[in-house]
Amino acid sequence: MNYISHFTAGLPQLDIHTLSEDWALATSLENHWILLARSMGLKPSDWLDSQGDRMYGAVIHLTTSFDLADPLREDEAFAADTRFLAIRKPHALSSTRFLVDGKEKAEVRILSSFIKRKVRGSNKKFAKVRDIWTAEDLDGARIDAELERHHAMKSLPVEGVLAMDYEVNRIQDFNTADFLYFKNFVRIAKASEWRENRGKAPRLNSRREVWYFGNVEDGERVLAHVARASDACATELVDAEGRRLCLSLAEAPEVTIAPR
Repeated sequence: MNYISHFTAGLPQLDIHTLSEDWALATSLENHWILLARSMGLKPSDWLDSQGDRMYGAVIHLTTSFDLADPLREDEAFAADTRFLAIRKPHALSSTRFLVDGKEKAEVRILSSFIKRKVRGSNKKFAKVRDIWTAEDLDGARIDAELERHHAMKSLPVEGVLAMDYEVNRIQDFNTADFLYFKNFVRIAKASEWRENRGKAPRLNSRREVWYFGNVEDGERVLAHVARASDACATELVDAEGRRLCLSLAEAPEVTIAPR
């Protein structure tokens, strides 16, 4: 099963150098949810567990990669081709490849689960659910390996400098499920990395892995700590109490950005 969407590269899709990471994530997430809906034969508003409670797709881990030496360029026609790589319910791993004439310029991989709120209105008390998804499992060992890495990354130490203190804004940062949206964690991390490196040779990530551990409520502060060693960049987002929300590990080489 796969889903392909087609675009022409322009201002919404591009950043200062290549395909926008924020846009690529939004498109990959949309395609991932479409595949999940088709797999279950249910539109997302009908994702209810056996107790009638609303289920949501939640990202556990994602990877982005970009060909910085051969960037996507304005006016190029390109496709986003999304397919499942592995399924072990309630988890699914997808790959979205961004292709120009069949050549890959970027890829996003998303590992998701299904969750539901344990307390109505809370963004901090939720649990995994699996009881209505009946798709056949696919390469479940791959999912198990990713979940083991996720567990290890929850306590991986990061000694970074505070690069950004961000107050989340419900109308701007949250999605229709009323959670801080997964791509917006990456947007905050990316902004903090640029801020930490401002005034030096510009760097963009050629590869980023992100692990998610929690969410926040409207008006809470998200603190971004950035640790850089040559091209390696680790960014940790925590709440005001120091609880780890997500961890990003990236390779961020220097890039030459053409003047406008």
